Amino acid sequence: MATWWLAIDRQYTSYDELKHRKVVAQGWPDLGNLLTLCALVGAGDRNTFIQTVEALERIACESSTHAAKILWNLLNMKVGDLVVGIEGTTVKGICQLNKNGWESYQYHSPEAYNYAQTIGFSVEWIDWDANVFGFTPVPPAQSVQGIAGLQNESQQVISAWGRYRNSL
Repeated sequence: MATWWLAIDRQYTSYDELKHRKVVAQGWPDLGNLLTLCALVGAGDRNTFIQTVEALERIACESSTHAAKILWNLLNMKVGDLVVGIEGTTVKGICQLNKNGWESYQYHSPEAYNYAQTIGFSVEWIDWDANVFGFTPVPPAQSVQGIAGLQNESQQVISAWGRYRNSL
């Protein structure tokens, strides 16, 4: 089980929207539907995936946004992984994936959603409450760019999630 930070940029979406949509998501709607690239992730072909998304980014975006690495992380999430959603450096909620990212990928309407690249439907986001979980993990001081592994307090998050699930 891996633990992840999911950065949610309030300029484009919100934790509440992702919670309502029941997804883990990132932006870059201009890259289009990446469904055909999901097989590369499932096969572990990181280099081809990164090169392909970087080429799409050069065509669709005005500047480099590091989309390839972030989307690789999104699609490479696995069943059982925990995702902690943050807006800036504020911890908002947590969910656990019940499907692999590359197998559950959906491209949602870019007219409706800036965070159009989604996985996990349907996940149940649980609002982070230190009284329930026993602590609040500390995000990096500069937040994270898109999606990054949650390192320092990973075991504490896993333990807190286990206690929460056992209390239901």
